Amino acid sequence: MPVGTHGKITVTPYADGGKTRLFGEGKTWRTPDGEQVPMKRITWIARCRFRDNDGRTRPVEAWGTTSTGADQSLQTALAARKRASSETITAETRLEVLADYWLRTKIDPSERSVNTKQRYRDVTEHDVIPGLGGLRLRECTVSRLESWVAEQATQRAATARLCLTCLKGMFDVAVREDALSVNPARSVSAIPVEETEVRALGLPDVIKLRAALAADERARAQELADLVDVMLATGCRVGEALALRWEDIDLDQHVVYITGTVVREQGVRLFRQDTTKGKKPRGHLVPAFAMTMLKRRAEQVPGGDLGLVFPSVRGGLREVTTIDKQWRKFRERHAEWAWITPRTFRKSVATAVDRGADIEAAAAQLGHSSSAITARHYVERVAVGPDHREILEQFGA
Repeated sequence: MPVGTHGKITVTPYADGGKTRLFGEGKTWRTPDGEQVPMKRITWIARCRFRDNDGRTRPVEAWGTTSTGADQSLQTALAARKRASSETITAETRLEVLADYWLRTKIDPSERSVNTKQRYRDVTEHDVIPGLGGLRLRECTVSRLESWVAEQATQRAATARLCLTCLKGMFDVAVREDALSVNPARSVSAIPVEETEVRALGLPDVIKLRAALAADERARAQELADLVDVMLATGCRVGEALALRWEDIDLDQHVVYITGTVVREQGVRLFRQDTTKGKKPRGHLVPAFAMTMLKRRAEQVPGGDLGLVFPSVRGGLREVTTIDKQWRKFRERHAEWAWITPRTFRKSVATAVDRGADIEAAAAQLGHSSSAITARHYVERVAVGPDHREILEQFGA
């Protein structure tokens, strides 16, 4: 394949935001389990391989709500890639070309997680390029970027923040290539983070919830009770619980090591990533109720070829999205737990450890590098302070 050219384009339908490949034809598409998916829920992904200027052949993809839309988006991306293969980055370069160059040379080869790389690519291709891609770099003034980012923030603040992060990275490249003297994105106003009230489970809630899970036949079959026990005993994330292997557990010393997480490489494969979100593995001494459950599973549950603690029916990895769906169904059957998500268990662990020890201990339990993150996003605030009325009464004497 000559430099600057691409191979055959394929367009494939997916459900669940590009996670589940569909099979069928026309307007009838089904999941591998046979569930028919409405057309409005289908995402189309166009793919091909492109030979870049360095001689390496790399995959390229673009998304759309229709087959034609995905194909057209891919053609646009390929056109930008071809220009990037034959051009240097200058003030006259269009932002879409810089964006493609940044993704290919700075993001794809980096050690960032698969999910992080995919998020950067998604917002670049779905938001930044459609919104700003036609501008030449010299036209990307602070005021123009400020206006665009502010508009995005009124619709989706989190996405707008990620767009700004990507723009900063792109224009850093432009500065290093001497296309610009300063990075205009670094002068754009930060998007404020909306404060949300943290809500955690108290001890009475945990007791009731565990009893409800144990009594729910479907939840037992889906092993939700055991998963919840692991999360309550460690504070781990769902993906980290699903990635647990028996080699990560010391049943004699009552230690569980969190060493990886389950990741879906969008539209491609499900795999165990051998690092956690915090990059460093962490070990937890776990309470007796969780060890009892783990010892029972060690005797009763085959780990499959991967030696997983929570394998799928076929012995492989389980999807985080599948657990999310099963949890939503449980909440539909039990309305009193409608406010709980799998992340609630992590918040509950942080809150319990903070109140029983301190915020630094809670941060260590969750694997956070900063206790400020734990305090802001994971610990439920105490509504009523300690009772110091007798001490303060002296002021009224």
